[in-house]
Amino acid sequence: MSVKPDPLILKLIEKLGDADPITRRNAAGALRLQGAKAAAAIPAIAALLSDQDQRVRREAERAIDHLRLAAA
Repeated sequence: MSVKPDPLILKLIEKLGDADPITRRNAAGALRLQGAKAAAAIPAIAALLSDQDQRVRREAERAIDHLRLAAA
């Protein structure tokens, strides 16, 4: 039996690729707040570590650190 991905998590992952840096940053932050259930988003968030916007990169780092701890 496979687990169906959470629709909210999928929508937030989609927003990580938005053209607006504020939207990307907010999506990473929202994923961070979802805890362990958003751990599957880590690879998508990691793509933001080379984002042009420093605030997006910083939030991506925070999100990845938090999600790795939550998933452990």
